[in-house]
Order: sequence, then structure tokens, then C-alpha cells
Amino acid sequence: MGEDDTALLGRFIAMYGLSVDPASPAYESLRVEFKKAYRDWCSAVLEHDRALDGYSFTQAVAVVSEAPAVAEPVATLREVGERYIEENIRGERWAKKTEFEKGEHIALLYEILGAETDIRAVTAPKAREVKETLLVFPKNRNKIAKTKGLSLAEAIAVPGVEKLNVQTINKYLATYAGLFIWAKNNGYVDDAVFSGFTIRQTKKPGKGGRDAFSADQVSTMLAELVHNKNGLIHKDYQKWGPLIGLYTGARLNEISQIHLSDIRQEQGIWCFDVNDDDDGKQLKTGASKRLVPIHSRLIDLGLLKHVEAMCEKGAKKLFPDFSYCPKNGWGRSLGRWFNDTFLDKIGLTDKGLVFHSLRHTVVTFLMQASIPEPIVKAIVGHAQAGVTQQNYFKDGYTLRQLSDALEQLHWPELCTTLLNQKSDIIMRSGS
Repeated sequence: MGEDDTALLGRFIAMYGLSVDPASPAYESLRVEFKKAYRDWCSAVLEHDRALDGYSFTQAVAVVSEAPAVAEPVATLREVGERYIEENIRGERWAKKTEFEKGEHIALLYEILGAETDIRAVTAPKAREVKETLLVFPKNRNKIAKTKGLSLAEAIAVPGVEKLNVQTINKYLATYAGLFIWAKNNGYVDDAVFSGFTIRQTKKPGKGGRDAFSADQVSTMLAELVHNKNGLIHKDYQKWGPLIGLYTGARLNEISQIHLSDIRQEQGIWCFDVNDDDDGKQLKTGASKRLVPIHSRLIDLGLLKHVEAMCEKGAKKLFPDFSYCPKNGWGRSLGRWFNDTFLDKIGLTDKGLVFHSLRHTVVTFLMQASIPEPIVKAIVGHAQAGVTQQNYFKDGYTLRQLSDALEQLHWPELCTTLLNQKSDIIMRSGS
């Protein structure tokens, strides 16, 4: 390198502000290494220059690739969940109770996976993780003392706590399936990863679900509701709530939110106007809005006289003492009393029997009385099936048709027949 190399090294030292004594061993080492580096740099420059003198058809031209761009999140799990809930509420697709339940389900999903998780990161393995968590998730986590206030991991680890039943787990999974189908349809994800995740059940006779009351069980209920033989009826709603359910098949919340103005005559027939015209009322579906004739037996038992007395007192609602619950609407008091107290006291303790069983009972006996299914649906507020019913029969059945069908519910006669049959059996066995 000669003196020019020494001068070049001097400029290098000055450029970087190095403190190196020319008489030191460090300087000599730097001079040797700098010479090697300068030689190799010159060789690389010359090689590159020669490469530009011709064309090569045997080697691919090296392309300098840029670092892959980090994709921004499309949306977080929380953002998608909130948009999904908001759209269903605006579309009035959910009743208040359903809205409350869906909110609870999705809040748990945030807790399991992380609310700020990129929605695209929720893959099939993550969905399996959610399902596995639900399988060990404690029932009534925020109500029982053992798990209340604990984190998710802590609550799951508590021993001896009842877990969610399969029916409830499937409700959660159905919510998540609906959320991710919506997310896929709206371009947030490619796959609806929760579809097909529900647990298949083989229903065993008499186990799970809600059952209808038998005629004999109806007889037992009527004896107490009408005659109060055991003194179980202390308030008006305890009598009229179950009786209306037994003679209309209406839902618990539909009965509990009746206004006195909803009980009136139409076409000369007394009926219940099941509606959501007041801000405090909710209906489960669009088909729930309907007129239901009042059965003659309810009139015979004094329902209209009771309504008249309530009007004279200045009441607005049939059951004015009921309070609203976001999850259960207006029916919490009636449902809890009927399910937990009344049925237990009269000995009807089968697990599948609850207030909603009154609705099952009405449907069952009307169908067994050969009432056409579309008329039964019109009475209990189920959506009709088929183009003819949905598009061409918008005015629906007349109140007279519905009333004639409901009058086929001859509960007292059924009960009398059963009691007579029992008496005959006892007499024959005695003889």
C-alpha cells in the first residue's frame, strides 16, 4: 500500500475520531487489517464492474427483497363482537333476554381469548381451546361464593363446583358460531371456525329439556290454583299467571307484561293483545305479536271481574308489582315462585317440568285434539312455514277460528274423567 495507504489510514482514523498512537502495537494491527479490508473492497468493486460488461443467462439476477410488511389487524375480537351485537339489536332480531345472554356469552369469549386479539388469529385450535374451557367452566360462576370474584383460571381450578351442562355449553357455542359466520360474511375472517362445534346429544326419555304436563298433573295443578286447598296461593299473580298459561300457551314474559288495556273485546270476543307497544315490553319474535282469545273457563273463574277491579284501583298492569329484569324480562317473580315453590309443594318435582311446560302442554293437547298445526302456531305465536302461510295468508286466522280451537282445551272435563276412572278402578279392585 506504500505511503498512500498510510495517508488513507490516517484519514480513516481522523474520520472516526480514533485515539491510536502510531508507535503502538494497536496501530500496527489496525494498519494490517485496514490493508486487507481495502484490498477486498477494491476487488469487489472491480468484480462488480466486470459483471456489467456482458449478460448472463445461466444465473438468476439476485433481487433484493424487502422485509415483509406487517399486516395491520383487520379488527379485534372486541370490535367484531360489538358490531355483531349492535347489528342484531338494530335489526330487532333478538328479544331482550336473548340480547342479555348473547352479551354474556361473548364477554366470556373475550375473557378466554383476549378482547384485543386480532379476529384473524382465532383459528380452529383456538376454537377448540374455547370449547375445552366451557367443558370445565363452573356453573353460576359469578353467583356462588366459591368462584365469585375469581379470575377465569382460578374459578376453573376450584374443586367440587358444578360445571355447565351440555345444553348450556351448546348455547355458548351456538353464539360463537353465529358471531363467526357473521364475521366471515362481513369479510373479517376466512373461516367460521366455530361451526359444527356443538356437542351432539341423544335425548333420553324423561331426561333433559322441558316436558308437557300430563292430564293428571294438570288436574293436580288446577285443584290448587282454583280452590287453593293447601293455601299455596297468596297473591293474585300466583293464581292468574299459571291459569293464563294453561289456557293460552303464552310465554312467561308475555303473560307477565300484560297491561289491563291489552285485555279487551275484538269482533265480540274477549282476547289478550300480546304486543310490544309499550317501551317496557319485549316479544321474542315478530310472530309473537298476536291476539289470543280468552278461554271461557278463565272468564268463568272471574278473570274479567278481576281486571275490572284492578281498573277501579287505577292500576295499569295486570301484575303491577312485577319488576323488570334484563335477563328474564317481567316474569322473574312468577317463574321462580311457580318452578321452585308451587310445583314442589304439589309434588310435581320432575326435572323437565317448569312454567314453560304449560306452553308445551297447550300445544300437545291442541294437536292431539286434531287442531291444524297452523292454527296452533297462530295461537302460541310461532312463525308459520311455507309460501302460502307466509306470503298469501297475511291476514291470518279469524278470532272465531282461534277461539273455537282453544275451547278444545277441556281441562276440567279431562280431570273429571281421570278422577272417575280412578274411582272405578278403586271400586273394582275393592270388589
